[in-house]
Amino acid sequence: MIKSSRQKSIHYKLAGLSNCSSDLQSILESILLEDGTASKVGMRREQISPSDSQSGFRLVNRSNTFKTILFGQLVLFEQGKSQALMTISDDVDFYDINAITSEQIKLEGDETPTEEEKVKVKREFIDSILYFGVLGNHMVIVQSSSLRARDLETHLGWLIHSFSDSFNSSSALLLRDKPSAEVIRKMDEAPVKRITLGSVPVKTQNDKGEITMMNSPNLPVKTEVGNKVEKVRKVRFMPTGKGGSILKAAFGEEWFSNLRLEDSLDESNLQVNLEITYFRKTTNDGQRVMDTLASSLRHTESDDIEIELQGGGIIKGSDLKLSGSISVQYNNGLIDENDLYLRMHKWLIGKIGSGEIESK
Repeated sequence: MIKSSRQKSIHYKLAGLSNCSSDLQSILESILLEDGTASKVGMRREQISPSDSQSGFRLVNRSNTFKTILFGQLVLFEQGKSQALMTISDDVDFYDINAITSEQIKLEGDETPTEEEKVKVKREFIDSILYFGVLGNHMVIVQSSSLRARDLETHLGWLIHSFSDSFNSSSALLLRDKPSAEVIRKMDEAPVKRITLGSVPVKTQNDKGEITMMNSPNLPVKTEVGNKVEKVRKVRFMPTGKGGSILKAAFGEEWFSNLRLEDSLDESNLQVNLEITYFRKTTNDGQRVMDTLASSLRHTESDDIEIELQGGGIIKGSDLKLSGSISVQYNNGLIDENDLYLRMHKWLIGKIGSGEIESK
């Protein structure tokens, strides 16, 4: 067995449940654990895009209670996906690359399956695994490159609405960030004056649905062959992604629809900076909006947020989130979950014990 250890980032979230009298842990236990409303994993597969059969699935796979905390895996996979496989040999001109499907993989101890087993049991490549722990409404999360806290929030909301009576049509789940005690003190003493979301790159999408960064060299250009000038087919590009959404919200639907970028993209490197502020005076409601917005940017990258307080104080996005780092054991390339859950438990209980997180 090959063992190694790696540093992983761990994040705290506080689950906010509107129009619901139960806490998140008890709701999830009533769904996931033995005799729960969706105790069989096949019942709780969420198709990410119901209109697209190839969009992939999210699901809470394995879950168990360890020292009063409910731990679980959020898994992402695409049904029937193949994986590129390169054969490495020293005495060749190039490495051979082929595709392998999950059905072609034979694991040690496998026996020839019956036809019935072929129908019931299938293997799939896993795209990503996120790990989470829940204690009451406290959550700890170890994200992956493809599964983030926003994905967990969306899936748990779907899961609870689908399999629990605790939620009604007006109920909602939000996984909120927890600023440090010092940040809370600053914001109590000096209300928010300005919020800046900076350096959001603008991507473009052509009429084929292909998405390109604004400074990409792969854009339509004129080419000259001998004395003949050839022109590529006219392609219309439109802003997309987070930057495109900001442009659309800021300037309106009509301006956005009439925007033409195809004639000026070859040397463009367009980014959007959004600044939210107010003039000398604002109403109580306006100030409440500013304060709420400052604490609600829970899924925005920390480096893109800057909050200016009245009086000149500055709060960076990283100050709005309670995060840390833990050393995690790996066995043969896979996380040792027992070790991971022990460290996640120790980190959360330590934060509660130090007073950084309120116990209730």
